[in-house]
Amino acid sequence: MTVQDSSNQAEVVAAQQQAAAWLDALSAALAASDRDALESLFVTDGGWRDLLAFTWNLRQVHDNKAIADLFLATAPEIAPRDFAVSSNWPAPVPTLGEDGALVAIETFFSFSVVAGSAEGLVYLVPDPADASRLLGKTLLTRLVELDDAKPVWPPEGRFDAQHPGVRWSEHRAKQADYADRDPEVLIVGGGQWGIQTAAHLGRVGVDALVIDKLPNAGDCWRTRYESLFLHQPHNMLHFSLMPFPESFPEYLPKDKVADFVESYVKHLDINFWGGTELLSGRHLEDAGVWEVELRQADGSVRTMRPKHVMLATGGSDVPNIPDFPGLSEFQGEVLHSSEFRDGRDYAGKKVLVVGTGTSAHDFALDVVENGGQATMVQRSPLMVVDLETANQMYGVYRDRSLETRLVDFRFLAGAVFHQQRAGFQEFQKFIDVQDKHLHDGLANAGMETWGGEDGTGFYYGYLSQSKGGYYLNVGASDAIIAGKIGVMKLDDLERFDANGIVRADGTTEQYDVVILATAYRSISEGIKKYFGEELAEKVGPVWGFGPDGEMRNVLKPTPQEGFWILEGSIPMSRWHSPLMALFVKAEQLGLIPESFKDGNHLSRTPKEPVPALAPYWSGR
Repeated sequence: MTVQDSSNQAEVVAAQQQAAAWLDALSAALAASDRDALESLFVTDGGWRDLLAFTWNLRQVHDNKAIADLFLATAPEIAPRDFAVSSNWPAPVPTLGEDGALVAIETFFSFSVVAGSAEGLVYLVPDPADASRLLGKTLLTRLVELDDAKPVWPPEGRFDAQHPGVRWSEHRAKQADYADRDPEVLIVGGGQWGIQTAAHLGRVGVDALVIDKLPNAGDCWRTRYESLFLHQPHNMLHFSLMPFPESFPEYLPKDKVADFVESYVKHLDINFWGGTELLSGRHLEDAGVWEVELRQADGSVRTMRPKHVMLATGGSDVPNIPDFPGLSEFQGEVLHSSEFRDGRDYAGKKVLVVGTGTSAHDFALDVVENGGQATMVQRSPLMVVDLETANQMYGVYRDRSLETRLVDFRFLAGAVFHQQRAGFQEFQKFIDVQDKHLHDGLANAGMETWGGEDGTGFYYGYLSQSKGGYYLNVGASDAIIAGKIGVMKLDDLERFDANGIVRADGTTEQYDVVILATAYRSISEGIKKYFGEELAEKVGPVWGFGPDGEMRNVLKPTPQEGFWILEGSIPMSRWHSPLMALFVKAEQLGLIPESFKDGNHLSRTPKEPVPALAPYWSGR
């Protein structure tokens, strides 16, 4: 159905009045702890996603009864008040259908809680039983600022007057060397997650140190393969607090990202230790701190005792090396994807790429475009989406006239699980039609494609599984269809021999190089490696949708006090790094109610799938 915002001034004024009236009704129902009134404000299958404001957690619920339950369990100690249509965001505007009937009113609002200021976004829709009455369909609430921890930025006054005789370079060196103190937060991993979270921690006055095993800030991007360009548009990838300059191209090369990471660290005064490796860590329960050992760039070992440890390594950094029969006999070059650098190195060579994820496609395309031959080994069906088709999902980010923070707010509201899942399924139907010619061509070339679990598509697959299993076509699919890149199924590969492979039918093929584009082991393996098996088991599964539709043990409190896992895409790091800083600062200040720390409190992540989502988890 085609929808459009109303331009009729009377309709706009009426929508704003209706939105304000709905907020007043919500405020009154909360003040009176009126369950019936709360339930009656939402459609039966309405959803609410809260980011700290009410739950001190990332939490969501999926029907009007569960919404009322969560409000009633949290509001007495959160003390929400002063609900009002926000003046910092677009005013409510009615969205109309083709027939002119009201579809929804998007309403941004502000409110206060006992800890500070918060904001929200609600989509109001007509009551099916009474079109003159509006009900909440989708609700997002999030904490914005703590009253007791106002940002310490920008620093005021002249540094030279406040610190006579001290040079700025000396001041920064002392801040970063930690000769006389330990950081309050140790962040392991200097990519986009680590540095943005450190910046937000610094903004609220929390002392954080970022360590990375590579020598320099940005090397996590700089050392990746030469042909790497990001597959999402520029505006979707801005960093928090310091957006990309206007000069940046729509699709960023990895070296530009690397240089930007380095400048981000310098400009935001982030304490960063390159060439530093985490050796081990353990939580000292009685003291409430961590004891971690770090090997520094000069080889010395430093012991630190931070209050919080954040793992921001982007995975386990343990390569996944399958045990293929005969691979040890192969006399050619064998390398993991982490070691691949440049397709030019394989000019005139015959390369077998094991895997069909994004990196595997990039490697194969780079090889054939630089004079080599490449064949990909497909281990499982793949979701393939043409880049321009994928951009229809998040194409609003391509409009540089729109503030990224506005698009972000809307995306966060759209992550209520059952509504988001249905939206993904609808988009996959669009993909099936839009990219049918592409999929047919790939099938003819021997590549098996699919639309994901229950037709939920590539981004649901990214969130629900291992962040892989798809490819956004930027040329490799076309090369496959044209016969420039070969494809074979894993079942057709019987074993390796000294010169290449033996197929299932007994025929042999010679190869010079085998690239194992087989990803990394789960981050749980990294937790075991650095912190031990006991902690890994205590934390439990990481990534994928949890029992309430939020991600499991990432970007929120884990079962281990003071242990945080920062995982996900660049947009996710921008969305959630401010929240991570508020989490930590609130714990420092003792703002989180003790009752909320009880694992059975409704604000905590449930241990079993909530009833509304049980059908999605049945049989899994």
